[in-house]
Parts: sequence; structure tokens; C-alpha cells
Amino acid sequence: MTRRIASPLALSALLVFSASTAAFAAPPGFAFLEVPAGARASGMGGAYSAVARGAEAAFWNPAGLSGISGTEITASHFESFANLRHEQFALGGRMFGGGMAASVRAMYTEPIEERDALGNLLGTFGSHDLELQLGYGRATRGGASIGFAAQLLRERLANESAMTWGVSAGLAWQPAAWRDVRASLMVQHAGPAAHYDFDGQVGAPVGLPVALQGGLAWHRGLGSGVSVTPALDVRATRGRQAVVALGAEVESATGASARVGFREGDDNANFSAGAGWRYGSVRVDYAWVPSRLDFGDARGDSHRFSFGAQF
Repeated sequence: MTRRIASPLALSALLVFSASTAAFAAPPGFAFLEVPAGARASGMGGAYSAVARGAEAAFWNPAGLSGISGTEITASHFESFANLRHEQFALGGRMFGGGMAASVRAMYTEPIEERDALGNLLGTFGSHDLELQLGYGRATRGGASIGFAAQLLRERLANESAMTWGVSAGLAWQPAAWRDVRASLMVQHAGPAAHYDFDGQVGAPVGLPVALQGGLAWHRGLGSGVSVTPALDVRATRGRQAVVALGAEVESATGASARVGFREGDDNANFSAGAGWRYGSVRVDYAWVPSRLDFGDARGDSHRFSFGAQF
């Protein structure tokens, strides 16, 4: 059964990455889709595709939506340099024999002053990226689950905007022989390029950051209610260098947890740390992600916060 699921997924990934058009080779747009979503995931450096389950899996591997129990919500917020804001929200529930979630992800700025060559103020402008997504995940046999998602995407700068759509597919597997181990594989953001329209002229294609990502996580009890989950992810995105993420989470029976993450191949951040607390069906998480980018007086470090609940 697992082979029957993995084969079409692997074939889809091969087809996506073997395209040789100029648009495919060009650096992609919609860069906000590459930012690890959620404070828990950020604290682990983005080594999270095999860990994500429930509503938060909407931003990672849709196969993890099969783990939704009851009704779940998750939301996160963070700001980086120049008050660049990131927001994510997902609502999920049991439906059609599996888990389904609707989610929204956005990155936007405060109004930015627009000036002419002499420094005279002309007004303000802004930018935003937006993703609306609907995903579904379902458990199959042998500890495997599959998931699919469809998304609408919009990118706007000042008065110009471009729209397109994309799809994602994922597989997760927790073998019966190794119940503490979970593996994942997914293809994300496959779809046509967007185009800006400048005075009736179609601009250059803005490609989606089509990505292939695989992950492995191992949840291990240490006794006295303490457990540790090391995780490893490798992500290959078209037009960008591959990223290797390594993270770990330590949880206690009190509901408190601590996390650390490392990333290789990411120009923005290569280290992160975080903490969280779970009480019953409510979870609050925090992550600190220092930036490697130099913007002079502007700091790119971000403090990320997430909230989740199950009803």
C-alpha cells in the first residue's frame, strides 16, 4: 500500500523538478511561502514536516491533517525588519473520513513613504502576499497517511498585483515496527507562474517556489515524563539552494517544552530557539530567530508567537 502511494508522489516530484523552461529556472516569487510557519516549527529550525499533525500541518505536510481530532485552530504572528509582518491562521475538523483544514497565510508591510528624486513626499505605498488554502489528509494502511491541498495566491506591490494557484501533496508514514519514528515526503506549491500587468503589457513570469521536502522525526521517552524529539528535514526549492534543517524538542509531563534548531543553506537564519507550554487542549509557543542579514540600523531578528486549541 505504501509503495502504491509513494510511487505517484515520487513521479510527480520528478516531473515538477525536471521541467526545463526559462520560467522554471528563474528565481521564484512568493518568498513568504518559504518562511517556516508557526513558532514551534521555527524553534526547531523548520525540521518539522514529520512532526506536524493536526491543523498546523496545513502549512507543512497535508498528510498530517489526518491527525486532526475534533475541531482545531492554530494561529501565529511575528514581525521582522521594517515592521514586516507574517500571520498564519488555520481551522480544521474531521470530515469525509479524514481531516480537513482551511488556512490563510499573509506577509505585509506598514505604509512605506514614497518620495521623488528631490525627496518630496508623494504619498505611501505598501505590499502584501496572501495565500488561501484548503487541504485534506486521510490515514490509509500500514501506518501511512496521504494529503492534498489547493491554494490561491496573490502578490501585490503598490497598485500592481499578480494572482495564481497551486497544489501540494504529501505522504507520512509511521511504521508499526518503529512506532516512535515518523517519515514524511511532500511536493509543495506546484502551479502556473503569475504575471503582473503593466499598462496592458504582461510582465515577466513570477514562478511559484515549487519545493520537494522530506523529513524524519524520532519521538523518544526518557523516563519521568520527559521525552525528546530530534528531527531532520531536507528541502529543495526551484531557483534556490537546498536547505538542511536539524531540530530537537524536549517535553516534560508538566506541559513545558524547549526547542533548538539549525539550518544550513538558508541566507536569512541558521539558528533558532524556542519554548512552549501545553495545558489540556491549549498550546502556546514562542521562538527566537536571529537574522543573518545586515540592514544597518534595522534588525531582522524575529520573535514568533503561536497559539493552538482543540475543542
